[in-house]
Amino acid sequence: MRSILSAFSTPLVLLSLLSVSAQAAEPKLRERSFRPLVPIKAVIQGAEGETRTQSIKITIPPPAIPQDGKVSSPASSLPTEQNTPSPSSSAAEISLPERKNNSESDQAAKEIGASKTPTSLVKETPKASGAPTLSQLRAEAHALAGKKLHYVFGADNPDSGSLDCSSTVQYLLTKVGIKDVPRTSYDQYDWLKRKKLLDDVYGKAAPSKLLKKLSPGDLIFWGGTWNSGHRVSHVMLYMGYDPKADKHYVFGARSRTSTGLTGSGVDIFELDTERGRLIAHGKIPGLLYE
Repeated sequence: MRSILSAFSTPLVLLSLLSVSAQAAEPKLRERSFRPLVPIKAVIQGAEGETRTQSIKITIPPPAIPQDGKVSSPASSLPTEQNTPSPSSSAAEISLPERKNNSESDQAAKEIGASKTPTSLVKETPKASGAPTLSQLRAEAHALAGKKLHYVFGADNPDSGSLDCSSTVQYLLTKVGIKDVPRTSYDQYDWLKRKKLLDDVYGKAAPSKLLKKLSPGDLIFWGGTWNSGHRVSHVMLYMGYDPKADKHYVFGARSRTSTGLTGSGVDIFELDTERGRLIAHGKIPGLLYE
């Protein structure tokens, strides 16, 4: 009996072991979870193939509150064929501020601009200031050139019929109203230097430097024209540039053997930057450059 039971029990045990192992081999299903809200993501292509993921958050504003204090529902706030306002009705509800006319706004702008402009930056007219002008200086130079004066070293009175270079400049500037003009060319050079109106241009590149910065009404200084014992020995007035003739002109007294456009020693001459040794040029103190 025992042998029979043992014979039947062995397969049963084997079956039970196989069933248990089969249950253990079956994978257990896992429950999947879902998030109700997923942020919106956008892939942005950067420089050199770089990519970034950026989350975008969208905020929906609440509906507007009408004047009666009742909040309309989102569905009623959406425009439909029945409640879409017409152009005429919407225009009637919008009130814009009244716009001033052009004359009033321009006048207001002028008043504001005038109040913010410093008085030191307002340029006075020649009539209001009474200062001598470049136009007056040029006119007097042409008038003096018409007197047919000769160049004489040391002469300082046009009534004698002669002037030299520095006395010509002194007489001309004094004639238009410039005060305290020194007598000699080197003193006139120091005069402009003390007032910080001088620009030195001496050297190999002096001619090109001079023509780049030169303006009508400047005094031009040379050195080495005679043994003055000073760095400067000659001075003339720059009159301007004639584009038709492609020439620069100066006024003054040059030498006994030189005559200008009118055939005089005190005259208007063509500027020759290669003649003599250029030293400097500078503005005339007290002259109003127009």
